[in-house]
Amino acid sequence: MLKLRMDSLEWALKHIENYGDTDIFPVPFEYKAIRHVWDTNIRELPSGTTLKEFLRNQDMLQWNVRDFRRSLTPKHKFGFRLSTQLDPLDTLVYLALVYEIGQDIEQKRIPVDRNVSFSYRFNPNDDGRMFDSEIHYGSFLNYCEEKVDEFVGDDTIEYVVVADIADFFPRLYLHPLENALSSCTTKSNHARAIKRLLNSWNYSISYGIPVGQDASRLLAELTLNDIDEGLLSEGIDFCRYVDDFRIFCSSEKEAYQQLALLAEMLFENHGLTLQQHKTRIVPVDEFRRNYLKSEESIEIQRLSDEFLGIIQEMGIDDPYGEIDYDILPDEMQEQINSLNLVAILQEQIDSDNADAKIVGFVLRRMAQLKNADALELVLDNIDKLYTAFQHIFIYINELELSVSQKVEVSEKLIGILEDSIVGHLEFHRMWLFKTFSNGTGWNIDRLATYYNEYFDDFSRRKIILALGKANQQSWFKTRKRNIMQLPNWQRRAFLASANCLPGDEANHWYRSILPRLDILEVAVVKWAESR
Repeated sequence: MLKLRMDSLEWALKHIENYGDTDIFPVPFEYKAIRHVWDTNIRELPSGTTLKEFLRNQDMLQWNVRDFRRSLTPKHKFGFRLSTQLDPLDTLVYLALVYEIGQDIEQKRIPVDRNVSFSYRFNPNDDGRMFDSEIHYGSFLNYCEEKVDEFVGDDTIEYVVVADIADFFPRLYLHPLENALSSCTTKSNHARAIKRLLNSWNYSISYGIPVGQDASRLLAELTLNDIDEGLLSEGIDFCRYVDDFRIFCSSEKEAYQQLALLAEMLFENHGLTLQQHKTRIVPVDEFRRNYLKSEESIEIQRLSDEFLGIIQEMGIDDPYGEIDYDILPDEMQEQINSLNLVAILQEQIDSDNADAKIVGFVLRRMAQLKNADALELVLDNIDKLYTAFQHIFIYINELELSVSQKVEVSEKLIGILEDSIVGHLEFHRMWLFKTFSNGTGWNIDRLATYYNEYFDDFSRRKIILALGKANQQSWFKTRKRNIMQLPNWQRRAFLASANCLPGDEANHWYRSILPRLDILEVAVVKWAESR
């Protein structure tokens, strides 16, 4: 038997509240419902326990996974990946399990001071952060720069191998991961429980771990540890960030030999291969020019420096933190206004292949400043900003739009849905329909029609939430008797939104169906009634 610790479950919920359940999908509203009943006794549970106690009392070796969702998501202009959003309770369990053996995983890996792996070093804190904030992609770049600069005028490093694993997370074989789990910790039941979860989500297919979750990132790092150890044992001078390798060589011949060794290790140990279009052997001068800055920083260095200079003058240390533009002095507002963020976006639109990272960088800052100047530009050029779709809708949902602006945006969104190339992916439709559930004032005339037109879970769930937000009581009245026929994710959306029913109708209906609901659905009802 294996039961999770209370502090692990508490940490897992804080992690999701502060960092999200994935970096791909909108955070499900269910986590608000979970928090609402987290420490509150629920009569419908055995002995009237809290939700936290309910999870604490479960045997993780017998935990049955719940319904998850998968969607094709754009990776670049003509590439896709299959991304997973786990059921909220499964996510909590997965995070808590990995958290409880996280230190064992970290101790199994090559130590940080060896400067080998710069990705996802386990160092949790009380607010739910999982990884060391001081070790990241920037640290990886800085080390590479120091490495090649150390040997200026020396023949020790003449070439650098730049290599990238193809489809790392989706193609990761589970058997090597299971072996790595068993060898890294004495908590054998934790290893067994995690193996059981992964096999259940994969329907016993032997490869692939959920994409987008921090727990998966730590497991992936553990799996690649044997590659790190193998390269070190061969005396190879290298470093790595996730699936990106850099190998430092004295000659082109040596570079080819070591690249071949890396490819052989990856295939023999894990069945993985390298991406041909991202794998290169480059002279050290070319490496300095083209690989020592992050992809976005090359083009936005000037913008970044100016922005950081301004916010440092304000006394703000975190450039991603909230900025209250309205209370700033006039001269600072003028400085911020002088940054031509829209021009940066226009350059990306005019390029052959817009960089989603650059677009996201700019839109995050415009969202912080509640600056709607880019609204029309991004909506009119949605096809060219295809891979930045998620960033665009996060930006839109952060803006404080007037009713007239919402009506105008609604019309543009409908046009995008019906005419744009982006409308064919359920992932895009999910983000688009989410906007209609972001408060009142949106034009929802066509939403009920779209519910009958699109049958995928992602679209329908967001449409249900938007109809509830728009107080479409008649829509819910005619469908409430059929709620148990809905798939789980849509059913929870219906339960959350049906609180728009008039008078005591919602409360009477909730009471009538409570005995038929599972624990997460009960939490959603309790939360909906409180609202």
